[in-house]
Amino acid sequence: MQIAFYGKGGIGKSTVSANLSAALVESGKRILQVGCDPKSDSTRLLLGGRKIPTVLDYLRKTSPDKQSLEGLLFRGFKGAACVETGGPKPGVGCAGRGILSSFEALARLGIRDVPLDIVLYDVLGDVVCGGFAVPLRSEYADAVFLVTSGEFMAIYAANNILRGIKNFEDSAPRVAGIILNSRGLEAEDQRISAFSKAVGLPVVASIPRSEIFSRAEKAGKTLIEAFPESENAEIFRELARHVEKIVKDRSLLYHARPLEDGELEELVLGRSPEDSASIFMQGELEKEVGCESGFEEEAGCEGGFEEETGHEDGAINEPEEYLCETWGDCKGKACKGEAGDASSSGNLSCSDSPRVKPASGKEKVPVSGPSGSGPVMLKAPLYGCAFAGAVTATFQVNGALTVLHGPRSCAHIISDALASSFLRSGSFKKTGVKGFEEQALPGLLSVDMEEEDIIFGGLEKLSCRMEEALASGRKLLFVVSTCPSGIIGDDIEKAVLKMKRLYPEARIFPIPVDGNITGDFSYGFFEGCKKVAELINPEVGPEEGLVNIIGERNFSPRDEENFRIIEKLLEGLGLRVNCRFLSRADLSSIRDFKKARLNLLAYNSLENRMLRDYLSENLGLDFFEHPFPVGFRDSSQWVKALAKSLTPEHDPGPFLEAREQIYRAELRKYSPYLEGKKVLVVSYSQDIGWVLDTVRDLGMELVKVGIRASSFGKDKQLDPLPDDIPLVKNYTDLQRAEDIKCLKPDLVLSGYAPLIPEEDVHCDTIPFSPKVGFMSGLELAKRWSTLLRLPVVEGWKCDGGGEE
Repeated sequence: MQIAFYGKGGIGKSTVSANLSAALVESGKRILQVGCDPKSDSTRLLLGGRKIPTVLDYLRKTSPDKQSLEGLLFRGFKGAACVETGGPKPGVGCAGRGILSSFEALARLGIRDVPLDIVLYDVLGDVVCGGFAVPLRSEYADAVFLVTSGEFMAIYAANNILRGIKNFEDSAPRVAGIILNSRGLEAEDQRISAFSKAVGLPVVASIPRSEIFSRAEKAGKTLIEAFPESENAEIFRELARHVEKIVKDRSLLYHARPLEDGELEELVLGRSPEDSASIFMQGELEKEVGCESGFEEEAGCEGGFEEETGHEDGAINEPEEYLCETWGDCKGKACKGEAGDASSSGNLSCSDSPRVKPASGKEKVPVSGPSGSGPVMLKAPLYGCAFAGAVTATFQVNGALTVLHGPRSCAHIISDALASSFLRSGSFKKTGVKGFEEQALPGLLSVDMEEEDIIFGGLEKLSCRMEEALASGRKLLFVVSTCPSGIIGDDIEKAVLKMKRLYPEARIFPIPVDGNITGDFSYGFFEGCKKVAELINPEVGPEEGLVNIIGERNFSPRDEENFRIIEKLLEGLGLRVNCRFLSRADLSSIRDFKKARLNLLAYNSLENRMLRDYLSENLGLDFFEHPFPVGFRDSSQWVKALAKSLTPEHDPGPFLEAREQIYRAELRKYSPYLEGKKVLVVSYSQDIGWVLDTVRDLGMELVKVGIRASSFGKDKQLDPLPDDIPLVKNYTDLQRAEDIKCLKPDLVLSGYAPLIPEEDVHCDTIPFSPKVGFMSGLELAKRWSTLLRLPVVEGWKCDGGGEE
């Protein structure tokens, strides 16, 4: 039988379990006591006061091929088997994960083959989460004893443990009873008696406070060994006899029936729930429980996302409608955003949800408020991982090394994504770095955390990897943390500070995004960009003819192609690119970032706007109001506005006329095949004006535009359409199928594949990340002219037979 002992820290579980083990082994039982505490002192009294090597230390120091159970299992009083799981030093690593690893190692090395009658688990404090909850699980604990005193917090811990048992409990009861380890308090027995009756558990042993325990502990022995004739020793022998009865008769076990907190306080403290509520309101937490509760800045009652973003940039997206719960008339209904400007989804008409201000101080993202503080909105999905976002930013700095503090799998995933992106864009050049052959990509160095580092903390390995890099001559490091390192609390800023003292000439930037614990890809990318921005020299002055480009899409296969197009447009206006922030940027261009007189946002997305605001506020930068243009009309307006802003003396007219001649000539190539053809356009994004312009410029007939219900692409609203062209919001696949039958379009343009199969119509895709510049639509026109000359159903689908 397997028995676990739980209770408040310092309540005496180790003393109780060791004395019980001694009593059981004295009666002829073959017992194993497993200490599940990093202090590793559970079995000390069974071993004459000595401490034994722990499972975790043994696993660290012994190679797997030499590990054996004999190295972990020690014999104590009358042959009692003893094991200590061990754990990390205080303040580092994850002792809970250590418990799991220890149990797995014991099973692997054959602990189940050892002939035993009873196994006792002495578990750390009242921690019932993670690895410390393992002994509560049915495959480990057949019975659980609660060790407590009459103090309220000890009883509270016992009640909390009952909650944990209830979570793990199947149909069979597993609570063995309460062991009172008395503190000698007034009315202590009455409190425990009242609690035991309330939860339906017997007090199976009552151990009085006595100096005899201290005397035995000084001798490094249990009472059974040191004072076998004492009355207290007899208490443990009686408890051992009760355990033997449970072994034979499992009907002596009980179900876990924990009390609610209010019931417990009323029972033990004599305080009613109303009294507790009054104390809560008057105490340290006294504040208005409303929209501002628990939030640092600008908690408002008109919540809702103020900005929406595009999925392609990894940003958070929010649906057009929010489900909220209120006690008012709108309970359970969808709250629609009020009308806002072109870049805003507006406020919720019935929302009191709090908002918090992110680092930029501009964009606001709603979060769920405390219970009772108003509506609770459905949380927005997170796209990607903050670790991946931060690495994507720092990786763009040529000459910098990004240290990935996490497992090899995290490094593999992000390096694969970056390599694939660079290969698709045709800009990836493989270069070697001497001494770093293990790198998945140049510029990335993985710490390769393993299970041992999760348990004992990974800062030592992180420091070693950083020192390797710095000793090899590296001068610029970024250190990014993953989920595992964040969960165990590795303080990468502490490790960086240590390295800075050893290498004062180096620049090392910690980015503790902790994987996706803190946010998604957009958040991580923003945090990475902020760190890179610290490299900018604020003393540099502007020079004529230079611009910066901010926020290109690093994972877009068109990234480099679009940059070249914009670069050509800028050259036509007598302008040059000073720095691409952040895309393949060298250190000198980042330092001289402020040489540019104007900064161009590549795309109008949430994270780009946050970055714009951050750079503006911290460096006093000016930004051009228009993002990269897509399509002829947008590009013409963009060139005119840019010329007016930077080169008013330069007439862009001849440049634009030359582009228009090329554009019209290309249109004439394709219009004979496309003129008069009917087109149905269906899109998630409203940023499709360039597609509609191309359709009209080719002389095609636009029969309808359907916009799907989505938050994507709402940074730019669709311009009003002519009255004779229907525009349908919240367009569905069913409507699409019906329109294909009724309107009989020659071509359906869409950004997604429909759920309902479509026949007898040509379909083409609207690019998610389109080509920028004047000729964006011509790329599609060329494709359409070929597509519409082909049969709707290709002959190969008939497999050489009839269409039937």
